[in-house]
Amino acid sequence: MKNAGKEEDQETGKTVVLIVDDNENNLQITAQVVHNAGYQVLLASDGAHALTLASEEHPDVILLDIMMPGMDGLEVCRHLQSDASLASIPVIFLSAKDEDESIETGLDIGGSDYITKPFSEKVLLARLRSHIDRSRYQRELVDLNVTLAQKNSELLAIKEDLVMINKQLDGQIQHNIMMLAAINDQVRNPLTIAVAMIEMSEPENGPEIIDALRRIDAVIDDIDKGFIESDKIREYLRKHHHHDTP
Repeated sequence: MKNAGKEEDQETGKTVVLIVDDNENNLQITAQVVHNAGYQVLLASDGAHALTLASEEHPDVILLDIMMPGMDGLEVCRHLQSDASLASIPVIFLSAKDEDESIETGLDIGGSDYITKPFSEKVLLARLRSHIDRSRYQRELVDLNVTLAQKNSELLAIKEDLVMINKQLDGQIQHNIMMLAAINDQVRNPLTIAVAMIEMSEPENGPEIIDALRRIDAVIDDIDKGFIESDKIREYLRKHHHHDTP
């Protein structure tokens, strides 16, 4: 009934139950009930061994006898609760009918539930299923929160990248505007004057010169239109993707 490692148990889909009881007869009876229900069983007859198994195997739930010589169940529970890697494991105390005060203490220090001995098999298995399902749900919730935190971090990084790209785009647009102004001042205006003067003087090769100058003007016009299209693209991004200008 014992001792597949935790990694193997996870691969086979079995839930691991650690049973701790110093009474060998009680230990075997409880183990048989739990094993017959389809759970993987780990056995410990004292508190020190229980803590070692819990640390090595990380069971899904622990059935823990309260009254044991040496380290009793309450002390075992305190050790479990002090270890962050073990504190979330549900602990179900196994107690005698006259141990009400110990049961109360056990629940106060972190125990999840208790069952009085001699117990009903149906009650034991119902309590096991309840705490196993709850523990699994809590682990899934923790995993989901971790995943959401990672996704949120990724989204924040993407947002920062987009802000940087938007700043670079703003800088490029300002540069383009300055280039366009320079083209108008230093090229297009003198070009217009040159075309007008050639048309007035009508030199022998005037039509060829004018045609060449107009081709140059057409290239400049294409550049101008390119700047305009860049502005249109940027406006689209602002409207549909919320790339706001800082």
